[in-house]
Amino acid sequence: MAHPTWLNKYLRMKPEVKNIFEDLENYHQFCKNFGYVYDERHLYNERTPYGEYVKMTKGREPWDQWRSPKRPFNKDKARQER
Repeated sequence: MAHPTWLNKYLRMKPEVKNIFEDLENYHQFCKNFGYVYDERHLYNERTPYGEYVKMTKGREPWDQWRSPKRPFNKDKARQER
């Protein structure tokens, strides 16, 4: 039995949807490379790590979470250890 023509039109990947999935894949790769937390809800929200991704696409160097110095958990405890 052949599929109706409307079903092929319905199941086809539209350009807008394809663009969203490509943006998600690129953002996921950015998060893996630079150590950011990946969450699909961050897509197109400038106040999340996606904002760093957008800045990187425009030419700015993003903050690398893998190489940044880590702060001590408790500053008082870190002072006592000295």
